[in-house]
Amino acid sequence: MDTNHTAQFSHTDSVEVVLRTARELFLADPQEETRLWVKNSEGSLDRLRDTHATVLDAALETGQLVIMETRNKDGTWPSAQLHIMNVFEEDEDFQGQPGICGLTNLGNTCFMNSALQCLSNVPQLTEYFLNNRYLEELNFRNPLGMKGEIAEAYADLVKQAWSGHHRSIVPHVFKTKVGHFASQFLGYQQHDSQELLSFLLDGLHEDLNRVKKKEYVELCNAAGRPDQEVAQEAWQNHKRRNDSVIVDTFHGLFKSTLVCPDCGNVSVTFDPFCYLSVPLPVSHKRVLEVFFIPMDPRRKPEQHRLVVPKKGKISDLCVALSKHTGISPERMIVADVFSHRFYKLYQLEDSLSSILDRDDIFVYEVSGRIEAIEGSRDDIVVPVYLRERTPARDYNNSYYGLMLFGHPLLVSVPRDRFSWDGLYNVLTYRLSRYVTKPSSDEEEDDGDEKDDDEEEDKDDLPGPSTGGSLRDPEPEQAGPSSGVTSRCPFLLDNCLGTSQWPPRRRRKQLFTLQTVNSNGTSDRTTSPEEVHSQPYIAIDWEPEMKKRYYDEAEAEGYVKHDCVGYVLKKPPVRLQECIELFTTMETLEKENPWYCPSCKQHQLATKKLDLWMLPEILIIHLKRFSYTKFSREKLDTLVEFPIRDLDFSKFVIKPQKESSPELYKYDLIAVSNHYGGMRDGHYTTFACNKDSGQWHYFDDNSISPVNENQIESKAAYVLFYQRQDVARRLQSRSGSSGPPASPACNSPPSSEFMDVN
Repeated sequence: MDTNHTAQFSHTDSVEVVLRTARELFLADPQEETRLWVKNSEGSLDRLRDTHATVLDAALETGQLVIMETRNKDGTWPSAQLHIMNVFEEDEDFQGQPGICGLTNLGNTCFMNSALQCLSNVPQLTEYFLNNRYLEELNFRNPLGMKGEIAEAYADLVKQAWSGHHRSIVPHVFKTKVGHFASQFLGYQQHDSQELLSFLLDGLHEDLNRVKKKEYVELCNAAGRPDQEVAQEAWQNHKRRNDSVIVDTFHGLFKSTLVCPDCGNVSVTFDPFCYLSVPLPVSHKRVLEVFFIPMDPRRKPEQHRLVVPKKGKISDLCVALSKHTGISPERMIVADVFSHRFYKLYQLEDSLSSILDRDDIFVYEVSGRIEAIEGSRDDIVVPVYLRERTPARDYNNSYYGLMLFGHPLLVSVPRDRFSWDGLYNVLTYRLSRYVTKPSSDEEEDDGDEKDDDEEEDKDDLPGPSTGGSLRDPEPEQAGPSSGVTSRCPFLLDNCLGTSQWPPRRRRKQLFTLQTVNSNGTSDRTTSPEEVHSQPYIAIDWEPEMKKRYYDEAEAEGYVKHDCVGYVLKKPPVRLQECIELFTTMETLEKENPWYCPSCKQHQLATKKLDLWMLPEILIIHLKRFSYTKFSREKLDTLVEFPIRDLDFSKFVIKPQKESSPELYKYDLIAVSNHYGGMRDGHYTTFACNKDSGQWHYFDDNSISPVNENQIESKAAYVLFYQRQDVARRLQSRSGSSGPPASPACNSPPSSEFMDVN
């Protein structure tokens, strides 16, 4: 300041008197906004926020320096410029359309920007802040509030955005305030725009609550009284504790009806709401992509796209696949394959909800069972892994020197061939599409090897030079019918006698076989459960043999069934359908029972919500994010919502005035959009400017005019509607010569549009 003034005040004078005196001394214009700071004993400045506090309460002392600050024309405060480095140089002479101002993304803060742009384009709320009506209603002593700081931070943003002097602003101070009072928004993680909106509306309400001391109010039940009487009493009780511009603008009234299933007791209450969270009609079907592996080795695996019940079982998946393949569901085993091994082998009664969309699901045609039953003549299904021995490393045949590759198999083995040699022949036949048989000139007679002890010691495992005959010689180990089955007759270890094949002093083969655990490692003693479980078989390849006889390209090949080209069409739904679902009777879930005052017990009562009174601004939150025990998903259903004349007359059960139909009709003024999935996404905004009536697309600090036919999309997430009588009232207040306040208004020339869909 160029000038210092001295003034005297009583201890009982309010800070408002000090501010008024300072404005007079410094000749501040009536339209200029000012605020006071006081210099403390440490030399730093503190804000005198509560203008209703006395000089004594504010701890002002004789001789203390008080500073008056005047807001700049662009909506900023001079003191804020000291703390924020302006990265983008603003044109000081820039003059744009008020309200057409971007918000810089501070790092995953698009959710916040979207919510702020929607709220900034609510006409009556923005006028409330621009005309400084909030200054008289700041509540600094509300224990449920934020000491007026959220309201002041939001007011600063609104004033800057609607000054017309900024192309974009940096909401750093606001972000800091939000993180200070709501720790879930600290840092720079992505969040939900609707969750921030809920916090912000509640914070603004408590900071601007006209009720300085909340009285205790008992919840009132209907007790058989008329709805009109109970609803009026509930609203009056709500207003006795909650009275702010947020209540005036956004709050409506529900009727909630609960019925006890045992005694029939009916409980009717009326509860306020700030927004409607409406469900989307959810399809009871889902699409799963699976790979079908036929038993016929000549056929390649087939990719199928199946439509199955969302709450179905694995058996439903098999039935659906059976219609495509002609294979009986009883001849199918479903497996989740991950990292070349079986992550899970499903039972027919398992739920489909445990399968995620990103899982690799393989369905194998089999002719037997994995759980072999003593006395049964069914084929035994053996899980088989493919492994390659790591060159230049030998860890005594331990799994550290072996690497899994390719897709695992479920191979049906007849019981009469259940020996190592029989299993070898079954596997070579099963792999014949992509494993080449050695030619006759590559085979060598190695019968003398049995007598060659030196060769035996040198080659514990056969090498590639002796491919060996594929004939099935006399088995050296006991088969399943040999009687050597006293310990456990249907475990593979017992049937085969040893865990490794071929043993020493045998001719060399294409590959060797070994029993392994479900992870594909040789150590089967990691847990007591695995010792007595069905072992898996590993086909171990020497690198040279794999290179010569194993065709990797052919092994990875598959064909697409015709059904892969089909797309499950999601028909669009109307917004009215979502509202009907919201007002549909439902039964409470087990996790959320209702305590019946008549039965004196928690009951799974039926519940019905009805709309009794609607607010000036109706916020409709489309519940696109679905959470279950096994999965989270985003519903990308197209919801068709009207730009004008959204009629709620058939949803409001309060007796209506036939002479005032505009009390139940709404026009759209803003939309918060979410693009992307659950883990990542981006928020943007469509909003109609209250002064020009022009729709714009806000994408952080980028802004473009758009046409009305671009607003409706699958990304629509939160809708803001303005009641038509309110729009007419605001229009008449601003003067008939001005542009219309309703969004049913001007559209820019098509050449200026930016396509954002």
